[in-house]
Amino acid sequence: MSDYNGERRQSPHVTISYRDDEDDNKNVHPHTHLLSSTISASQPAVPAKRRSCCFRIVLFIAMIAMGIGIFELAFHGKEAESLQVAKQKVVELQQELGQRVKSGYGKMMATISQLPPTPSPKGEAGKTQTKEGEAELDTIKSKSVIVLKTGASVLFDRLPIQLLQAQQVIHPQVHLTGQLNYSGPTYLIYSDADIQVGPFAVRDALTNVSSFVRNDKAFSTQYKQLHTLLSSGDDFKASSFRDGWTLDKWKFLYMWEDAFHRNPDADWYIGYEADTYVLWDSLFKFLLTQDAGKEQLYGCPSMLVRNQELFANGGCPYVISGALMRATYGKDPHFASKFDKEVKVSCCGDAELSIALRHSGSAVIRNLADAGARFQGERPREILFDKDNWCQPVFSFHHLKTEEVSWLSQVEKSIREQKSAKQTILYSDIFDHTLPHILTVALEGLSKESNETDTVELNPTQEDWEAFGSADKGVKQGRRTEDVKDCKKQCLDSKGCTSWFWIKVTEQDPDGDCYLMHGAVKIGKSYEGTGLRTSGWIGKRVASFKAHNYCKDPPAT
Repeated sequence: MSDYNGERRQSPHVTISYRDDEDDNKNVHPHTHLLSSTISASQPAVPAKRRSCCFRIVLFIAMIAMGIGIFELAFHGKEAESLQVAKQKVVELQQELGQRVKSGYGKMMATISQLPPTPSPKGEAGKTQTKEGEAELDTIKSKSVIVLKTGASVLFDRLPIQLLQAQQVIHPQVHLTGQLNYSGPTYLIYSDADIQVGPFAVRDALTNVSSFVRNDKAFSTQYKQLHTLLSSGDDFKASSFRDGWTLDKWKFLYMWEDAFHRNPDADWYIGYEADTYVLWDSLFKFLLTQDAGKEQLYGCPSMLVRNQELFANGGCPYVISGALMRATYGKDPHFASKFDKEVKVSCCGDAELSIALRHSGSAVIRNLADAGARFQGERPREILFDKDNWCQPVFSFHHLKTEEVSWLSQVEKSIREQKSAKQTILYSDIFDHTLPHILTVALEGLSKESNETDTVELNPTQEDWEAFGSADKGVKQGRRTEDVKDCKKQCLDSKGCTSWFWIKVTEQDPDGDCYLMHGAVKIGKSYEGTGLRTSGWIGKRVASFKAHNYCKDPPAT
């Protein structure tokens, strides 16, 4: 118990619970902000405005409905005609509302860009240290090109939160990229169409594809279909366009060709996607320690099955050194088109980008540059936390919903407020924020006197939940059993078992498989398919895992 209390003392930051529709405790609804702010959760101003806005919208719709009813009563016998007119009016109002939302986005961005910076640490030494650190970060940012890739079908769902994040964290005037007197990083957004989002220009990555690509039947059909929808002004239909993945693979090589031509002298070229969260300060601090003059590629390692080629996954942020870009794109202005045939038969544009870069430099690059576990490609709850990554820095998360990006911005702010300017965020810092409510309660219960834990379930169980996969590290298969409780008991009886997972493929099966995780912890995800899935954690062993892996001297970057 003393070890656990020691662990709690070393994590003073406030935990921002990971709440969604998967949690047991449905009665807790924390405030959600687009970005971290200094507004206290106790201040109801933002929720009140939202309720007022929702009420006005509902009232407005009700007034339209009443107007339709009155119109039909007054002109009995012309119901069909009046209904048609009313429907047309509603469509016009929807389109007008859509345009107002888009035009209002620029005003919102302008407001956010004026937010005051985060206060510096107290004390003259802290202020000096912070200013020196900020100057170093500003310098490396100004020598970087950042490329955000998205698609027209998901643009307005995913992009706004990323642009707000870019203005607040990367540079407050990042939308002025390319203009005179702008000193921040080159920030470019690429999609499959030219679209203006507030002050940000979204560029069509496919404008300059070769004739080979443009004459490809699959490409030309889908590209024309998308642009026909966009030119009609029907954003709703464009957002429901489902063939974007086929176009997506062509973006990678061509968008970087365009980005390099816009800034061929940068030290670092960083790519990420709109469902990714990047801890930018941590990433740039790390790059301060790396050599941009060496031809190298960083990111989450993946393998292209077709030809067993290593590549940096496009969902993580991936980083290309300036030396590698100049050894490839810099030596051939039409570098992208050299690989059209490979992309045509490939599933994945990010793989073909990496392969092209790795095989076209001064020498073949066999491996991604060493960054440990810093580049992470999973959602926070789907990370397997073990002794190997627990005390390592983490730079990113992927496959995120918009609300998760917002939540992570709050988590990052909360953690950084408790760290010095020289410290970076570790996997262990993120862990407590990922816990479901029932496990948080269990761990809190363990820190109290034994007579206070009578009403607390210290080994919580979650139905319709997959805590981990059968092939995950540290997982052993237990005895098949028809009883969930027996699977839980197997974990309790197995030394070092932190969690268990019971599965029935169909509800009619007489018994199910029992899997036990040892030496690691994973939270997992909800399950909505057929059959049965139930998971659970052993609270005392989760607490022991944290205490045993206490980060005494973690890396600074």
